[in-house]
Amino acid sequence: MNQNIGFGATLNGKHTWKNYGLVVSNTDVVGMPKPKTLIVEIPGSSKRLDLTEALTGRCEYEGRTLSFTLGGIGKIESWAGRLRAFLDEIHGKHVKVILDSEPEYYFEGRAEVKNFERTRALGQIELEIECDPYKWELAASDEDWLWDSFNFESGIIRDYRDVSVSSYTDLLVPGSHVPMVPTFHVRNYQETEGRKNYVYSIKLRKSWTLHAGTNRFADLVIPESGDTLRFFGTYTVTVSVRGGSL
Repeated sequence: MNQNIGFGATLNGKHTWKNYGLVVSNTDVVGMPKPKTLIVEIPGSSKRLDLTEALTGRCEYEGRTLSFTLGGIGKIESWAGRLRAFLDEIHGKHVKVILDSEPEYYFEGRAEVKNFERTRALGQIELEIECDPYKWELAASDEDWLWDSFNFESGIIRDYRDVSVSSYTDLLVPGSHVPMVPTFHVRNYQETEGRKNYVYSIKLRKSWTLHAGTNRFADLVIPESGDTLRFFGTYTVTVSVRGGSL
């Protein structure tokens, strides 16, 4: 049997075709997230005040909807069981979605089976998933990544595990459309009299003291243009970030 029929998606580790025998028949799967704008009309003036980026410095977005029309063929008496299994695993569940067309990213959201129709041996399931506005890089910087899903044209290899620091070490972190707040996992921590263990952001021109264990700083945000993190001291650090895109 051809295992690559049509366009498909992986839902919580199971593929629409390979595991469920269902083909995605629509092409308009991914809906667009609506920008959260804040426009204030100025009385007595033709001008308007755009406060969209006033709070966070960037445009935020509402959620987006993934809509699937899933079709399949099978014995008439098999459809009740197939639908029941699909509902048990997907309907109302929090779902991680990886599209065949972009295997290097995933969406996350709540799934709902909207409708099921059957005409003799042909069945069709309408599935909607209300997702975050962003799609996320499949592998975070502290996770294993696979060649199979890597995009050689636009992909970024983020492998920031077990960075050895002795005196100082630089780590280049490419940016992402989604702001990234790194988490630092520090081990083999050595304290030296008169010297601090800390991380310094070249872009932000600010430093944060690191301690053994897990460290996270809300005001250390990797900008879209990327940053270089300079580590001072003696320790081993793993930096965890996950990029994303619209």
